[in-house]
Amino acid sequence: MTTKRKKYNPKKYRFIYAVLRAIAFPFTRLVLGYRCKDKFKIKSGEPVVILSNHQTDADPFCILTAFKGPAMPIATDNIFSGKFRARLFSFLGAIPKKKGVSDIRTVAKMKKVIDGGGSILLFPEGNRTFCEFQFYISDSLVKLLKNFKATVVLFNLHGGTGRSPRFKNKSRKGKFYGEIKRVIKSEEYSALTDEEFADVIKTELRVFDSEEGNPYKSERRAEYLERVFFVCPSCKRVQTLFSKGSRLSCSACGVEAEYTEYLRFKTADARFPFTKMIEFWNFQKRFVSEMPIKSGEIVFADKNVKVVSSDPYKKRRLLYKGDISLDSEYLYYGNDKFDLKKIEIASVVSGRNLVFTSDGNDYTLRGDKRFNALKYAFIFNKLDTLMKRNGADKYFNLEEDG
Repeated sequence: MTTKRKKYNPKKYRFIYAVLRAIAFPFTRLVLGYRCKDKFKIKSGEPVVILSNHQTDADPFCILTAFKGPAMPIATDNIFSGKFRARLFSFLGAIPKKKGVSDIRTVAKMKKVIDGGGSILLFPEGNRTFCEFQFYISDSLVKLLKNFKATVVLFNLHGGTGRSPRFKNKSRKGKFYGEIKRVIKSEEYSALTDEEFADVIKTELRVFDSEEGNPYKSERRAEYLERVFFVCPSCKRVQTLFSKGSRLSCSACGVEAEYTEYLRFKTADARFPFTKMIEFWNFQKRFVSEMPIKSGEIVFADKNVKVVSSDPYKKRRLLYKGDISLDSEYLYYGNDKFDLKKIEIASVVSGRNLVFTSDGNDYTLRGDKRFNALKYAFIFNKLDTLMKRNGADKYFNLEEDG
């Protein structure tokens, strides 16, 4: 006998999200300095898909203040590791998704919500922005939206990369707000080709805080930039950059630049050619793409790194703490190693965590406060990994962004 699947019931979440909204409003306003310009009432039984750019870890709570009614967030499955967190996020209706890959189970759960007259919150980039760029919008997302036939709300967050940048240890002071950029009914976007619809989404979600001219003040505004940048643009050495206060410098060649309160680099030294972070980001991609790697040669190494088993819905387990290193074939930790050929996908989470899947299991590398996880995600897209062979990664691949 076949067990009948339970239908999605939005009434179950109305009270939960009313309470969440009551908590989120004072928290985002008083603690984060966030302001929301618009309000949108999600009508009972009307499916809505909210699409937003992604700037801070608190984005779902910020966006929640603009919408009256529950909207199930699509979240990385890494936050579901650990039984308590798995229960909590499941209770809130969050839908887990593996970063960087199409997940059939996620799509099925999304469809269940939409078919039941519910609403969904989704960040199409799939990752918090590092350097402001608006990346690739997948064809599968556009096709999915057309299949759902839901009302699409395009939401913009502004100032998050200034107030709470991906690399930060402490927040800055400055303007942080959200607004509804556009509401599109299904009959409007169904008349568009997939390419036209993707262009609309990409254009309307485009936000570059460095172009808005708002200052973000902090005496430590450059600190921990080495979580993002690991190659010196002058001497091309790896892991020699160091940040302090408002300055980023190289311990090998001495090149130095200020990271200004207007989110740009400033220096009189011609050896540092970048003003925008996206320029530095693309330089690093070119560097990794072109770097020669000999068999058996250590490419990257880090000290004091935790290796954690972090499968969703299971208790996290510390497997190792100490030095790690990577060559053309393996990622070494203690007396054990990961075979790079088996790495399916990798992503950076919360600045200094590298989350990756190997041989069907999920793991996290967590380094110290200056650990750069990004370089490992980049190198996995250069070496002979399953992730590279399948073209699974659309965010940390070595194609230039902008």
